[in-house]
Amino acid sequence: MNFDLTEEQRVMVQAVKDFATKEIAPNLKKEEFDRELVRKMGSLGLFGCAFSVGMGGSDLGFLAHSIVCEQVSSYDSGLRSLFNLQALTVPYTIMEWGNDLLRKRYVKALVTGEKLGCTCFSEPNAGSDIAAIETEVIDKGDHYLINGIKTWISNGTVADYAIVYCTFNRSLKHKGLCAIVVETDQGGWQPKEIPKLGDKSSPIAEVFIEDVVVPKENLLGEWGGGFKVAMTALDRGRISVSSGALGICQACLNASVKYAKERVQFGRLIRDYQMVKHIIADMATYTEAARLLVRWAAWLNDQGRPFTREIAIAKYFAGEAAVRAAGWAMEIHGGMGYSLDLPVEKYYRDSKLYQIGEGTANMMRLIIADDALGIKKANRARSKIPSDFRDLN
Repeated sequence: MNFDLTEEQRVMVQAVKDFATKEIAPNLKKEEFDRELVRKMGSLGLFGCAFSVGMGGSDLGFLAHSIVCEQVSSYDSGLRSLFNLQALTVPYTIMEWGNDLLRKRYVKALVTGEKLGCTCFSEPNAGSDIAAIETEVIDKGDHYLINGIKTWISNGTVADYAIVYCTFNRSLKHKGLCAIVVETDQGGWQPKEIPKLGDKSSPIAEVFIEDVVVPKENLLGEWGGGFKVAMTALDRGRISVSSGALGICQACLNASVKYAKERVQFGRLIRDYQMVKHIIADMATYTEAARLLVRWAAWLNDQGRPFTREIAIAKYFAGEAAVRAAGWAMEIHGGMGYSLDLPVEKYYRDSKLYQIGEGTANMMRLIIADDALGIKKANRARSKIPSDFRDLN
């Protein structure tokens, strides 16, 4: 297998680095959402790798998406969530499961950053257990009516469009779920921002949904088919999440190597001490192992092959690696790591999300173990593949 980046991918990586150096790095201390920055990222094509040119993308694929996401996250992990919401779990889900009307209405505006999206899975009583969703959708004949509460919704306070996962009959559990595109500019959509530990440049919210009206054509997939929509969306979202975790690993390694070459103790650079070398070696190894796992899963998706097992492995390992790398970076930096003067403390705060978001570490373990034990096969035939969408305009 050839692991070299293509010329197009190398050009994209350099473009991201140039953009991050100019637009992201100078504003890291602010740790706040910047709507104009999202527009710039969209206009540069950062969200469009997996989309056709007609849909506002570059048709470079999911591996390219992963590489771009990793690069951005190595500067600011808080911007990583945008790669879910402006690319995979919102517009790509609409492209895969929506009708032509929805594709034309929503996809390009999200990919280019003109509009903002969010995905509404979690609720106060439903997280990993998606089948326990309580938000209700009622078929009113000529429209749908949605009521409920969603929580931990990234972009929830700023989104123009949302994919809301809801149920028409809770007793049916996962067979009663529906996925519906909602326009948020109506009185019944009431978000409230939630303060959080890290990723502060990405707003997250609790959303109160009261008598929100949605056209019938905004249903994704089939009535009662929302569970299938959710599973494909989560698989693709895990590409960006695991890539973001990888970006933190690389940032921690870069910062630690730099500091070890500068910091002097007992008359020697700390890079000369074996304990420091051991930590650097572990960080480098975990980072490279995560990179191979993440890119392998993204490549499988580009080939139209099942990748649920592989992305679960990648997401689990990269999330664990990010937390470990952040802890190791704190050790190498000592007191300076604990200060607010260097970015290491930010990496430490941001890293924990990667064990939680888009499927917890324990949920990934269950997917991996059930597959290995023959209890439940993770990889199943794909209903649609990326090539199905390359001719869309």
